[in-house]
Amino acid sequence: MPGNNPSLNGRIFHTFRWLVEIAWYTNFALIAIAITILSLVMFFDTDTHFSAMVDLTTPLSSIPATGATLEAKAAIIHMRVPINTFQQISAFFFLFLFEFIVIAVLFNLRKVLRSIKRQSPFTNEAIRRLRYTALFIALLAPYNLLLSILRGEIIHAYAPQAEHAFRMHWNIGLPYIIVAAVIYILVDVFRYGMRLQKENEAFV
Repeated sequence: MPGNNPSLNGRIFHTFRWLVEIAWYTNFALIAIAITILSLVMFFDTDTHFSAMVDLTTPLSSIPATGATLEAKAAIIHMRVPINTFQQISAFFFLFLFEFIVIAVLFNLRKVLRSIKRQSPFTNEAIRRLRYTALFIALLAPYNLLLSILRGEIIHAYAPQAEHAFRMHWNIGLPYIIVAAVIYILVDVFRYGMRLQKENEAFV
């Protein structure tokens, strides 16, 4: 069976490293654009578009099909809501919180990749930065849950008469939890590799 191709592995590593670098700098440009657009909407408009995913308690329609019945059990509601101080604060809070998490994830990934480039990947710095990366990715789960709660409150405030027809679709961010768990497993692998590396150095 052919062994690993160091040249291919090196190209994959450098490609991923440059993708992270591109994402790092692109994100700052996107922050500036997002803040500009959000400021224009929140401070110069009287209302704004709002949408949310909901689960229908009673299907709106049933579509007959050969051997099956297709039912619409989920929907996205759209409406215009007036802008108030609470929504202004909430909009900027969630934007800055999201960007803080994204910047933290990219910052630690850059540190991990630079550490791997300079020396062995089995170092305390790489392990620590990977742990931080997993932690910040996991924070996206409660972030999404908080966002779902806010959407539910907006729907309750502006469309209470329609609440009997659906319930809020709660986004708990399960994919982020899975990714964070995988990274934590990698942390254990790196820690084991560092221990083996120290044992080998002790025999030299």
